[in-house]
Amino acid sequence: MCKLSDLANVRIGSPFRERIIHEPDGTYRVVQGKDISSDGTVLLDGMVRIAAVPGKGAPDILATDELVLQTRGLSYRAAIIPKDVPPMVAAGSLYILHADPARVSAEYLVFFLNLPATQMALRQLATGSPIPNLRRSAIEQLQVALPSLSDQHQLVELSRLVRRQADIERRLNILRLQE
Repeated sequence: MCKLSDLANVRIGSPFRERIIHEPDGTYRVVQGKDISSDGTVLLDGMVRIAAVPGKGAPDILATDELVLQTRGLSYRAAIIPKDVPPMVAAGSLYILHADPARVSAEYLVFFLNLPATQMALRQLATGSPIPNLRRSAIEQLQVALPSLSDQHQLVELSRLVRRQADIERRLNILRLQE
């Protein structure tokens, strides 16, 4: 077991003081909680675009293989930033995790954070009401099970195969109902 802060740098997304208004020709896509799927991917379709990121200095552009983690609500899903996407920034309601690739695979970290047991632990760490919120210090202290890098890759692949099997079974059931 290892503290998350020993495996990844945690930072906060860009603060938007007002409602984010979609600009169809905007340069930047804004990742929000609603854009994080339960399977650890970022949903690009329907993502809000903006022309400029508020704040001083250069925008905090998300890099490939960085993670975004929801900080508010009843689920704290994590997703990995895919390769070859337009410039993206995270909303302030997300944490951005930059994993140390020498110690942990970003895909494994997403897998671990989305496990039901980890989600339960995160719900217990959340504070506040009516909308529970995860503090950065709580995330950084989260204990992460850390197998070898090769075992991490095998666990991620196994998870991918299980999701694929579930999807095939779902589609078969739909076909059976149609038949």
